[in-house]
Amino acid sequence: MSYFAGAQDYSERLTTENKSFKTTSGTVVNATVGSLTVAENRINPDSENIAVQFIQLKSTNSEPDVPLIYLEGGPGQSCTWQAEDPYYLERWLPFLEVSDIILLDQRGTGAGSERVLYIHQKGIPMDVLANEAVRKSYFEEMGQAALADFEERGVDLHGYTTLESAQDIDDLRQALSYDQFSLLGFSYGTHLGQAYIKYFGSHVKNAVLIGVEGLNHTFKLPSAMDTQFQKIALMAQADPNVNQAVPDLMDLYQRVVRTLDENPAEIEITSPLTDEPMSVKVGSFGLNMILVIDIGDASDIPVFPRLLYSIDQGDHSLLQWFIQKRIGGFYGAHGMNATMDVASGASTNRLARVEEELAISPFQNILTAMMDTDWPHPDLGEEFRAPLVSNIRTLFMSGTLDFNTPPYQAEEVRWGFSNSSHIIVNNAGHEQVFTHPEAIPTIIRFLKGKDVNDVALSYPPLEFIPVKGSVGDLSHPSIQSSE
Repeated sequence: MSYFAGAQDYSERLTTENKSFKTTSGTVVNATVGSLTVAENRINPDSENIAVQFIQLKSTNSEPDVPLIYLEGGPGQSCTWQAEDPYYLERWLPFLEVSDIILLDQRGTGAGSERVLYIHQKGIPMDVLANEAVRKSYFEEMGQAALADFEERGVDLHGYTTLESAQDIDDLRQALSYDQFSLLGFSYGTHLGQAYIKYFGSHVKNAVLIGVEGLNHTFKLPSAMDTQFQKIALMAQADPNVNQAVPDLMDLYQRVVRTLDENPAEIEITSPLTDEPMSVKVGSFGLNMILVIDIGDASDIPVFPRLLYSIDQGDHSLLQWFIQKRIGGFYGAHGMNATMDVASGASTNRLARVEEELAISPFQNILTAMMDTDWPHPDLGEEFRAPLVSNIRTLFMSGTLDFNTPPYQAEEVRWGFSNSSHIIVNNAGHEQVFTHPEAIPTIIRFLKGKDVNDVALSYPPLEFIPVKGSVGDLSHPSIQSSE
């Protein structure tokens, strides 16, 4: 049986209701709130049905262009909640002057749809962030418990792949009786958007891909993290807020790692499960986890020299803030997130390169853990991961400080796109490209059919937070919470 279904009757599978939402400025936006019933696994004839949620925000244009469908990141993130958040809804108003906007939740996500989310009810071991064997044993135990829970509830994990999500998009297109969409994808949403282009490209008018993850980019190259950290070290070396106390950030990092491995930091945080105080030990694994997860976000990068310096001085207050921020990921398993990533996988050549680079990366302990492929999954295959060739009019956008989806990934994908532009936002991290003040006007220009090759976007150079003493006019929540 094929992943891709033929003509279908959607009348009994589509449910909708009219609703209105209000932005921060008081603007009322009319919308259609709906859900589409789809098979959980289209290649399993005995699969159960699940609901995919969407909200279609109505255009203010009397002659709107084809709808623009928004594909959120993750995998595992929903976006329909943005219609109910006045701040986020305000951001969509300029787009509504062009066309309808469809906010589409990924399968298995969204309010009332978290079918593949498992919350582990046991407390985490105290040294899960310091002892590799303990961490591995804990996650194996939690993974087995999650799989048992999914099996008991009849969840078919093999249905949670990017190809199934691409088919969801096209099922929705047909259900709403549209011949074409335009696509706006962010992060993982660009991966899903490329899959839709590969298999349903005739139904795409324009594509905007922000923070590009290609079809063979799911497993990150360790050299990308290594390069990012070295680049930040050079930037810190040139900043007077850092360089006098920390002339060599790489040297400081290596010293801190050795210290944490010899004598892990013991900090107190609040359990996300019980809301009670708990103690955890943090070794190099815990520190590397923070760096790898957050070093692609330009809002956190300026505080990293102070974080390392404070640990070196025996002050763990900033480390405590970051661990509190990320500890929730140790209390559950998202079957959709895990299955999507390992099903997309990586080509044999990319896996070999990753393994080679891991051997020399200072971040190999966390990067190896993040590549765990023991989770049961289908393999979407080499044809899925093969380079994508398209003549669809496409705008790529990247940030120079984005480790998660660095600009060279967009260029690699763009090589196969004959009708494309690439805007690289200087000093932007993963989360800052779309929020640049000129990003939305530029995207709208593009959607209106105009050339955007003359656009150059940039943020001011990063200003690092002083590694000690007063931070002056600068700020970061990790410091505010510790003072």
